[in-house]
This record gives sequence, structure tokens and C-alpha cells, in this order.
Amino acid sequence: MEGKKSLLIKIGFVFILVASLSLSHCVPRYYQRLKREIRDVSQMGQLDQKSPYLKVHMLDGQVYILSEWDVKGGNESISGKGHFLNVNREKIEEGQFTILLNKVALFETNVLEAPKSILAMASLTVPSALLSAYCLSNPKACFGSCPTFYAWDGERMALLAEGFSASVCPVLEAQDIDALYQAKPQSQDFELRVTNEALETHVIRYANILAVPRPPSGRTFATSSKEFWQASKIHEPKTCSAQEGSCLDAVRSLDGVERFSEADSQNLAKREILDLEFDSLPGKRLGLVLGFRQTLLTTYLFYQGLAYMGNSAGYWLAKLERGDETVQKYSNSLGEVLGGIEVLVQNGQNAWIKPGEIKETGPIASDVRMVLLPEFESSPIKLRLRMTKGLWRIDYLALAELGERADPIRLTPSTVFNKGILDTKSQKHLTHPDSVLVTMPGDEYTLVYPLPSDFQNYEFFLESQGYYLEWMRPDWLKEENLERTIMMFTDPEEFLRLIAPEFKKIEPQMEYTFWRSKYVRK
Repeated sequence: MEGKKSLLIKIGFVFILVASLSLSHCVPRYYQRLKREIRDVSQMGQLDQKSPYLKVHMLDGQVYILSEWDVKGGNESISGKGHFLNVNREKIEEGQFTILLNKVALFETNVLEAPKSILAMASLTVPSALLSAYCLSNPKACFGSCPTFYAWDGERMALLAEGFSASVCPVLEAQDIDALYQAKPQSQDFELRVTNEALETHVIRYANILAVPRPPSGRTFATSSKEFWQASKIHEPKTCSAQEGSCLDAVRSLDGVERFSEADSQNLAKREILDLEFDSLPGKRLGLVLGFRQTLLTTYLFYQGLAYMGNSAGYWLAKLERGDETVQKYSNSLGEVLGGIEVLVQNGQNAWIKPGEIKETGPIASDVRMVLLPEFESSPIKLRLRMTKGLWRIDYLALAELGERADPIRLTPSTVFNKGILDTKSQKHLTHPDSVLVTMPGDEYTLVYPLPSDFQNYEFFLESQGYYLEWMRPDWLKEENLERTIMMFTDPEEFLRLIAPEFKKIEPQMEYTFWRSKYVRK
């Protein structure tokens, strides 16, 4: 994920819990005020989870609680019956209301068949009946993490990318660029399948293909700053060592054999080191190529954060949508503690310097990125990766000899199929700047792109933008815990120590449960 809006972990939107926190206020006083406010919101908005409801959070902080409603005027307004609360959560009026959608920050509802204009801005509570046996057995390991993208890899339609994994609410909408490193187009009509396989609402503004020229017998790589560099030669490491010993076999190629570790049992933020050595390449401009994805530690933290928020999740998400300055100030406290993959280089004085760091969210598909390296004064070349233990799966490490920078050709989908049926409306959603494609669990689209006639000479990247909204699980609501939520952001180091034993209890089963709990529409 790129730019300042990028968050290290998916738990991004729950950072709003510190929205009202001032360093001049003591936590107990803040906690008591916050507890009273959340209690009032929960009581007014969710008196009966089994009955249909729509809670409308306005941009000015006021709230409507509706039991009957309908979208009017071409998705421009909503008309409904219920009651109206001011910013202090005092009941002001009861009756029939008409609300302009452009004045709304966020909806909350338990109605899954609501119009997509509402669902695109709605925090949903999913019925237990939709949860698979795997999700019910381990609610913190359910499959989820934004849109998934499949392309032909020479043998099958393979999962090659996940879009905008850190964009967990509308205000965090952001662009993502992912390498389709193993894609092998068979013709000029390049097919990309996008699916919603989780209990989430996906809002996709666009999903473009970037075709970037690559040199003969070489590859082209992207950096985190969205530069594309051609590489004429690629070198394997001579050695790769970590705490467990040699890791060389796991990182020689992007083959699904990954080097990873388990999280520390006492501190989920504890760091680990991975050391690399390459042959000397004097006079060459170099970049370190990494193929990687996250473990399910971030999935657990995201879901656990939602559980601690409980019934007040939508309330705090709405505060984030309003753009509070303090929200921005504290928004990445937990992410900063966990960190990314730091790339370190040993210079001629045997000191370790840091030319770059990878910060990419997502546990589903391995991405391939490159970090530009300085000139080396020593031989052989020694590199080091420093990262949080148990947070990263490393599939590929290599040293690339760089040539020229390359400019991408941006391709938009010329044709879209909805489960095999031509869908011109969805094609327009993905190519019009003021429109979005909203997908629900089980949705599947095939996007077709017209490639250059010499498509064999190009590298392909997915350029996607949008956001997604996670659906609340009933089991999460039972764990509502304001004390731990506040601690998560006011003292993230202590929080990661506190919950380490809880995470370790389910860590061994998380991968098994995660991949078997994809949503499939019956």
C-alpha cells in the first residue's frame, strides 16, 4: 500500500478510538466519559439485533436511528421512520425523516439486501447462519482481506494479487500496485478474475493493468515509490541465515515455499534478523527483490480490535470518516510498533545502514517489490532484513542488476463478465472516475484487457483503488472491552505483550482455518 494513507496492518480504522484523547487529559477521566457516550449510542442504536435497523451517522456528528426506510430520488436521499439524536446523543425528535446521502458519514445495518448505495457506506452485522463451521470454530481466523485477483499462470487461474488491503473504510480509500509476477497471458485478450470471497463489502473504483516493458531475458520490478526498473540479470543469494539456520532453499524462487517464523510467546512486537550474502558485483546499480506476504497476525489483530470495539464499532468508524485531526495524529500507533520489513546494508565500516523498508498489508497473495540499494564498498555484498517475528512470510529474495527506468502503459477493462454474462454496467463502473463497483460475498467478475501486440515483452502489474468494509460477527460483540481498546492505542507496546499468550493459543490453526473459510455463495 502506497503513500501516507497506507497502514501497516488492516486494523487501521479502529485507530479512531483515540479520537477524543488529549495528552492533557488523564486516561481514567477520558475513559469514564467515553464509556458513558458509547453506552448511550449502543442502547439507542441496537436495542434489538434481530429486528431490521439502519443507523445513519451524519457528517456533523448527529445520528438517525431508523426502523423503516427506503432510498429515494436516484440514490440521492433516504426516507425513513425512527428517531433523531444530537451530537450529545440526546433524543431530539421521533417521526418521519428525509436524509441526503451526501451528508452521511456512515451507515450501520443488519439488512444484507439493502441498496448498494447504502451498502457501500455501511458497517454490517452478519447473521450467524452465514458463518462457516470453520469461522464458528475460530472467529479470529475467518478468510478476509479485500478483493482477490486471479490470472493465468501457465497452468491455472492462480491467486496473484489482493487489492488495497489497508483501505478498511471509505476515508482510507487508496491506490495499490501489485506485481502480477507469475501471470502468463495467452493472447492479447488478458483475463483477470476479481472475486469477493469474504464476509465483506468491496468498493472498487478501478482495476487497471499496467503493462511495463521488460528487457530480453530479464524482468521489470516496482518500488514502493511506484518507479519501474528493468533488470537485465538476477542473482540468487549465496547464503541466507536466520535463527533456525539456513533459509536459502525457501527464498531461491517464488514457488510458495516460504520462510516464516512463529510469533514470540511474550511480545508480538519482538524483532528477528535474516542475514543474506551475495557475490560482489562491482560498478553495478543494484536492487534487492523481495517476494513476500504477511502472516495472519495482522488478521488476528484486526478482528480482535473489532471484537474489543463491539457494538460501538460503527460509531467510531463514523468519527474517522469525519476527519478528526487527533485521529490522524494517533492513527498508526500500533502499526509503528509492529513495523515493516527493514532492508539494511553493511557498508565499508561494517555499520548497518537502512536504504529502504517494505510496508505492504495483506496475508493472501505474495507481492514482489524492489528496494534500491546504494553502491557497495565491501565484498561480498551483505544485506540484512529486520522485521517483527511471526509477521512476514518471505518467498523470494534476489539481487537485480538494474538498467533503465520504464514507463507503464495503463490499460482499462474493455469488457466485463459477471459470472460469464456480459455486464456493460459494471464495465462503466470500473472505467468512469465518478463511479464504483460494489461487490458482495460470492460475487465474481472477469475483466478483459486489450494488450499490446508484442505482449510477451511486457511485465504486468495490477493498479487498483477502492476500500472495503468488514462485516461484524455476532461472536465478536460478546468481547466488547473498552479498557483493552484504549490500551491498544495509548500503550501499543504493552498491548502486544498482553495479548501474546491469547494469540499463541490459536496461531497453529489459523492458516488451516483461514483458507478453508472462504465464502462461497450457495
